[in-house]
Amino acid sequence: MAGRIHVPRIIHTIHATTDIYACRLLYQDALGGLVFAENYFPAEDRDCALLYVANHMVEPMAPRNPEDMTKPYARMASKIGQAFHSFELKVENGKEASQAFRDAGATVASDYGVFFFVKAESTGGVLLEVCETTMPNDPYDRVGGWGAHVGVGHASSVLRLDHIACVTQEIEKAVSFFTKSVDGEVLVDERTELPQPARRVLIRIGDTNVAFIQPDDTAYGPLGAFLSKQQNGIYALVWQIADETQARGHFDKLSLRQTAEGCVSPGFAIDPEDFLGARHEFVVG
Repeated sequence: MAGRIHVPRIIHTIHATTDIYACRLLYQDALGGLVFAENYFPAEDRDCALLYVANHMVEPMAPRNPEDMTKPYARMASKIGQAFHSFELKVENGKEASQAFRDAGATVASDYGVFFFVKAESTGGVLLEVCETTMPNDPYDRVGGWGAHVGVGHASSVLRLDHIACVTQEIEKAVSFFTKSVDGEVLVDERTELPQPARRVLIRIGDTNVAFIQPDDTAYGPLGAFLSKQQNGIYALVWQIADETQARGHFDKLSLRQTAEGCVSPGFAIDPEDFLGARHEFVVG
């Protein structure tokens, strides 16, 4: 389809937290996260760590001065608390992408030229970061690439990211944005009962599968509860694991409670309260 912005990959998912160090260590200990960079961004007064869990990059991010409401990230963190903040699209030209999204009616914010954000109301409820530059020291860009094999052998038995799960009240808007404004491809459009009756559309965006789920009753059940609070649309990261018994035993040793309640996948989750507000689900790969 002409006019769509090409997205070769989803770079990472941002995890908003109040404690960058505790969050980084949790990813390392629980999921075998490999940290390759840490930095401070003065323009938004925020700290971050960059790490990979198998083949997917996660960016724990925290405002250095959370009380400073003059900074956009501090304002956002005060609204959503500890939770997934956004995921990031890689593009070839940030200025061209920003203008194309504006021309299509999307609202762009915090536009620094090489990267910017697309507000959730423009995408069906998901906050997006969009960037043309590579991450500092990103092993993905090394000769030979960066594959899921790097996580093999960790006690969690995580193999790879299965998909990013997003919950929306405007699934048609989400599908339209991710297939018309960017070059995503619908893989599956189906009914689901997990964790409640809903429509589920799975879209391939770059190198990553993203599921958009709209419950039939947006005021009911765990998905309705999610939609009723301040959030940016990302409900869970769903990981493939090699061995459920091994993974559960590992999480038990770390005192991470597990639950099947609210799962959008036929697996189990670490209780988000034990993972600094982020929901991680696990299915046997």
